Amino acid sequence: MAQLFRNQLLLRCSFLGLIVLLSWPVTAQEGSPLVKEISEKVLAARLASDALMPHYSWTTRSEVIKGKEVLNILIEKNQFGPDGKIISKTLNEQGAKMPTAFLIKDIAEEEKASIEKFLYGLRDFLHQYSFPDPSQACRFMETASFQKPDTIKEFIFSGRNVVLPDDNMKWWIDGELYNTTKTEVLTTFEGDEIRFTATFITLRNGLTYMGYAEMLIPAKNMTLQIQNYDYTPE
Repeated sequence: MAQLFRNQLLLRCSFLGLIVLLSWPVTAQEGSPLVKEISEKVLAARLASDALMPHYSWTTRSEVIKGKEVLNILIEKNQFGPDGKIISKTLNEQGAKMPTAFLIKDIAEEEKASIEKFLYGLRDFLHQYSFPDPSQACRFMETASFQKPDTIKEFIFSGRNVVLPDDNMKWWIDGELYNTTKTEVLTTFEGDEIRFTATFITLRNGLTYMGYAEMLIPAKNMTLQIQNYDYTPE
């Protein structure tokens, strides 16, 4: 299970877009000057944040929950290596103050392997919704519906059929900084409904990262929670 959480970059600060339909959307049109302006500013904010990320280390806490029982807790220290890949060091494998890592108690080995395989696949599947190519985010904004609440300085983009037929995505963008503040997705994976929610934090220098994410798999009565914190310049 340890390797399951090694690539938290898949869900990190640059994570973009996800979601359910808006209750009163305005349809965006391809080539719209407003949408083009927003997408350009969003792209610039993302690239600026991505440029800062390799200069930071951070801590990730991941929990796998089935029903009310915590099956797994993993705490890692992360930083980028010289090759640009994330290096993760387990913090709770040893030490009296932390719970023992990687122990999934009271379930059969076969079920452990099944959970691991499912969560590996789910991680890779949800990565498609992160728009790893920034141009994908721009295309999403051009075809999605959006609203700009009068009382809140933010844009909310909403779309469907993004990765799979009938999936739904929603993406909140700060109306001044143009960074992501929240994302949601409702989709299916291996026949199971998946509900994903993530909230983001932006530092004063523009670094935006995913502070907390939760994946709900109702059919399996399972939840995956991920928290990123202690972002420290190296």
